[in-house]
Amino acid sequence: MTDDPSLPPSATPPTRRRRVPHVAPDAIPPEAGAPLEPLSADASPFATARPASPHPDPSPAMPAAVEVLRGAVGGIRARDVHVRNGLVGGMGGEHASVEMGMVGGIAAREVSVSLGVVRSVLAQEVRIEQSLVRTVVANRVEAGPTTAIAFLVARRVDGNPRVLFDWRGALALAAVFGALAALMKATRHRA
Repeated sequence: MTDDPSLPPSATPPTRRRRVPHVAPDAIPPEAGAPLEPLSADASPFATARPASPHPDPSPAMPAAVEVLRGAVGGIRARDVHVRNGLVGGMGGEHASVEMGMVGGIAAREVSVSLGVVRSVLAQEVRIEQSLVRTVVANRVEAGPTTAIAFLVARRVDGNPRVLFDWRGALALAAVFGALAALMKATRHRA
């Protein structure tokens, strides 16, 4: 008697194969009046000419608005995104706002952050109040005095935020780190 439990060969479940539906090449009618795309020379004999799309971007339509209340989401893409007391990995859209939440990254035309923590913001217009933001790249930033920003690259800054490095400081920091890295590389090659 063995300790290995096994089923007799007749009791094993049969393997299931996934059936792929077959579509006849002439079953796909071209749109009325749409020009046909030509077939390439190396195309398979089962390929058919399909109508050329007037809009080649087949991206799905974005939802109009998404609101997260006391939840966690990996990523959101909508025209208007609002997060309140939530945790979001990334947000993208036309308008994005965060109230008392944490966000990994925001890419939007207009961004508003109030009492939140955000890792990165890429936008045209940003309004930040009483928040902590690591990196902001924007055209115009409006920030309150109790706002802390580590790296700020903006054309115009309104308000008085606490900024660790602006674009000049970030450039100087990158130069120092580059020089240190080159020095360490040179000392490794000597040894």
